[in-house]
Amino acid sequence: MRNVALTVSYDGTHFAGFQRQTRDRSVQGVLEEALGRLTGETPDGLRLVAAGRTDAGVHASGMVVNFHTAKGHPDDTWVRALNALLPDDVAVQAAREVDMAFHSRFSAIARSYRYQVSTRRTPDPLRRFWYHWEPRPMPEAARMIEAFEGLVGTHDFAAFGSTGSTPRSTVVTVSEARCQVEEGAMTFSLTAKSFLYHMVRRLVGAALQVGQGRLGADVFMRLVELPAESTWVPPTAPACGLTFVRAQYPPPWAEIGRPF
Repeated sequence: MRNVALTVSYDGTHFAGFQRQTRDRSVQGVLEEALGRLTGETPDGLRLVAAGRTDAGVHASGMVVNFHTAKGHPDDTWVRALNALLPDDVAVQAAREVDMAFHSRFSAIARSYRYQVSTRRTPDPLRRFWYHWEPRPMPEAARMIEAFEGLVGTHDFAAFGSTGSTPRSTVVTVSEARCQVEEGAMTFSLTAKSFLYHMVRRLVGAALQVGQGRLGADVFMRLVELPAESTWVPPTAPACGLTFVRAQYPPPWAEIGRPF
């Protein structure tokens, strides 16, 4: 038996999420279908797992998955053959045979997400599936940037979690938090070992309210520092702006998931 890791990108617009669904279309489902056609193996035999489980409408540029197979194709063959079988909104960017100890989810030491916002006065049809359109002015953009980048460190993000998962702890260590503001667009970037359900989208939703002057930067930080003292529920930014960028792994798997 072999263990193969793939780096996969997909447009999540027409998927019900990554995880296999009984009726709805999922990224895991189309990957398993393509792998089944290539290997003759069943989903139960493949045991495909991913570094993260993205929601409906969420995209990925560097999702890492791994599966088990008896087939011994060269790495390039996996890439070419799977891309010939996959639909247009999913693509394999890289493949690598790894030892059986590798697990795309449990072996990861960090995960990175990007959230994109279009701030143009009018909608941009070319960005409608990959950006959240937010045309309201951002008079407090500087405070928003400062507050968002202040997320680096270890904090209790209970106020930004959502029902749908049962993490062992709501305390998360954020190693990177950046907010880049350009003409007509903003990009929020976050890296941590793991995230609470809806955490990134709620952090962005609250940060946008800071930028619009509807939420004080001090209130934003109190939500992080003293979540038990607040009953306010941060708004959840739409799924379309969110992209899973990459997963990071320790040696000897450090090359897996690197940006291509």
